[in-house]
Amino acid sequence: MSDNPSVPPSNLPPVTPDPKPKLKMEEMDRAHVPMTEEFDRAKWTLPPIGIVLIGILIIGVLVFVFGYTNRAKPAMAGSIGDVVAVELQDKTVLVAIELNVSNTSDKSWYIKKIEATAKTDKGDNTDTAATAADSARYFQAFPALRTTESPVLKFDQKINAGQHVLGTIVVSFPLTKAEFDARKSLTVTIQPFDNKPVTLTK
Repeated sequence: MSDNPSVPPSNLPPVTPDPKPKLKMEEMDRAHVPMTEEFDRAKWTLPPIGIVLIGILIIGVLVFVFGYTNRAKPAMAGSIGDVVAVELQDKTVLVAIELNVSNTSDKSWYIKKIEATAKTDKGDNTDTAATAADSARYFQAFPALRTTESPVLKFDQKINAGQHVLGTIVVSFPLTKAEFDARKSLTVTIQPFDNKPVTLTK
């Protein structure tokens, strides 16, 4: 052994550098991406739940307001006037119903159909109003049916904006006059073209 400390012993193996140096712990952590950060993206891409709920609420209010202001409104108003019934031999009744009808819209409209329903203890009976020609024959055959001078309301009859019309319809029900007179209610439904129907009850 040499006494000189600066000279390495000759019997020690030479030191060779490692061709693949080990990465420091800090470099490994910096390169590593956890699975939760890689795939759980909702908390980074979506706004807070409170903002989402407020947005949904605002959209719902806007849709409701738009639908309410643009909904189809009734085009008419009216009431049922005199009601006269005549019993026939087959135990049915012819009924003349006088109607007061007003066009409450800002446009003219036409009558498409008129129906009447008598509600009794035996159930509901519905009939479509007779045509003007048939109604004229009924009035001629049964004079007691004609108690007013109001004209018959016709199908396709035009009613101008703001106009008030007094007219009569004739319907028939499979009831005796006593059963009809004891009815619970009488309902008339007027259906115009391109508008909501209006129901009048007495």
